[in-house]
Amino acid sequence: MDNFRPNRGGFKNRADAANAALKKGTLSNLYQQSELTKEDKAVAQADDELISPAPKIEKPKVQKPTSALAAEQANDDNLLDDIDLDANLTDFIDKTPVQDESETPLKKSELKKRAKADLKAAKKAERAKHSGRTKLIIFLVILFAGLGTGAYFFFKPSLSDELADGSSENQGAQADQIYYSALTGREVANADQVNVATTCVMIENSTDARPQSGLNQAGVVYETIAEGGITRFMAVFQDTKPDYIGPVRSARIAFVELGKPYHCTFAHAGGSGNALEQLRGNYGYRNLDDDGSGKTFYRIRERRSPHNLYTNFERIDAFNFSKGYSNSEYTGFTRVKPDTAPDTTGAKANKIRIGMSSPLYNPIYDYDAATNTYLRSHERGGAHNSRNLDGSEVRNAPNVVIAMKTTTVLRAGPDGYSDYVTTGENDVYVFQNGTVTAGKWRRESADAELKFYDEQGKEIALNRGQVWITLYPSTTTVTWE
Repeated sequence: MDNFRPNRGGFKNRADAANAALKKGTLSNLYQQSELTKEDKAVAQADDELISPAPKIEKPKVQKPTSALAAEQANDDNLLDDIDLDANLTDFIDKTPVQDESETPLKKSELKKRAKADLKAAKKAERAKHSGRTKLIIFLVILFAGLGTGAYFFFKPSLSDELADGSSENQGAQADQIYYSALTGREVANADQVNVATTCVMIENSTDARPQSGLNQAGVVYETIAEGGITRFMAVFQDTKPDYIGPVRSARIAFVELGKPYHCTFAHAGGSGNALEQLRGNYGYRNLDDDGSGKTFYRIRERRSPHNLYTNFERIDAFNFSKGYSNSEYTGFTRVKPDTAPDTTGAKANKIRIGMSSPLYNPIYDYDAATNTYLRSHERGGAHNSRNLDGSEVRNAPNVVIAMKTTTVLRAGPDGYSDYVTTGENDVYVFQNGTVTAGKWRRESADAELKFYDEQGKEIALNRGQVWITLYPSTTTVTWE
């Protein structure tokens, strides 16, 4: 049994006394209020030679623990590291009663052993108290973090609410996110395909060039007059990669300006002076001009020059890779939301005629309700088809047809040709779902994307899929029935 005697401090044992001493910062407080009996004082005086003067006590050396038990013992010994043993332990011994149960005087070594035991117990109790507080704080942090995470997912809008027209439909990607091409609005495999590198190819439309190849697989096709009333196309590709494209011809400034917002690789064979100045100058274009090497473009034997220059995406991709062209950042046309039922409430337009220059080049479209597409032909020349590499042919049938009225400006130089204006604002007719919407097209600058607005000023959302855009002269008309 512990031979500790209660004192005026009210301590029942040495552990309580040591603990109180720790809180006050000194061990000398342990027995400063104690009173010894005469008998105790006599015994203590008789034992002066054993306990006074008290020698300096060195701190215990802690060996490197070699097991869990050794580690625990080392930790217990280290409980005394924060205490000034030289001053406080000596004072503790001087103030401690020196009798055991048999009234035999305690030697100094026994007092030191008991003092250390009491100090360890007090230190452990203090650390246990702080450990409990730490665990409580950690628990509360985890609890509130869990509640916050749960609240986020509970109140977070659903994916369908996040979808919006245009490129914003690809924002806030989730594990089950569906991605759409910026060019066509059609579903693509993953986020990397949303803005994969875009390519613009100049394709001829003289009668010797028909049927062309690759037009039916383009995402967007632009059409306008090159010279002499002969029309030409710029086919824009992104989420499709045809293995047969042509005939490739020269560039015109209207196509260069319309292609600039796509940040596309511009594939062509020469061009007008002002077009080449832009493509070859320091204007940020990805210029892919035919250099006659046969590396990217090649000539076929079935047609005579200059109507026989072709390419394919194996060659175009190799060029893009060599230049580091991996993506093209742009917004694209505003599209109707996925799985939206076709809007057929507008004025009916099942047959469209667009005046260009002559019956050889005036396009006609017949609406096919079964496929919700427009079958293209020429006023004189019949169905307008695309020829595949294997020789088979497919009807050109866009999902949306757009007729843009444009004005012309005289081209600088001696040739006397004119160029079509692609900036500003003018009339537009948008045909989709067998109906027509009249409005305005707008383009603020040569760097800006083309937009279409109805008569109330609201942007027109286009059906997903291929769009065919014809820039027709202000001197001609567009009719439908």
